[in-house]
Amino acid sequence: MIARNPLSEAQFKQATGVPALWGDTHYTVRERVSARPTLDINGLWSGWSGPGPKTIIPAKAGAKLSSRLVGNQNPQNIFELLKSYIESITPPTVQVEVRLLTTGEPALIAFDLPEMQAAARAYERGWGHTPIFTRGGGSIPVVADFYKLMGIPVVMMGYGLDDDGLHAPNESYSIEMFHKGIATAIVYMEELALLRK
Repeated sequence: MIARNPLSEAQFKQATGVPALWGDTHYTVRERVSARPTLDINGLWSGWSGPGPKTIIPAKAGAKLSSRLVGNQNPQNIFELLKSYIESITPPTVQVEVRLLTTGEPALIAFDLPEMQAAARAYERGWGHTPIFTRGGGSIPVVADFYKLMGIPVVMMGYGLDDDGLHAPNESYSIEMFHKGIATAIVYMEELALLRK
């Protein structure tokens, strides 16, 4: 399914503005941005950041990291591996503290479930095209909780476009997609009702 929705290096560069791609070249660009684990630096702080120069050497520095987990990865195990690695490369002249702030289990919902197939039919009716299932990374821990603890399949239906700038300062969402989303959601409820008969 991922291969049916290719993303070229040129398309990714144009959409994001990055000068070059990075990552495991054994995987396609689409796989790297959607179906592979990540390790992200979300914040850095240290030293003087105010106006003008300061000839100082910072006594402390900090970083905030997050990781997108996939498949059967265990958050605690990944944290322990990351902590162990950071400690192993820390010079003896530096003290390091690695703390876990929060975790979220990864979730992968099968696309052949009846509820997911109902969503596919709703998209087909609402948009006039057969959808292609792709994996998408995100941090919504309750999805895994519902699925693993309650046995309830979670169907996440998006109506935005790749260039909507999700979570970016210039995030946007067109009225056309909003209306198509409403129509598709209505059809999905109809499709679910047919499953329950």
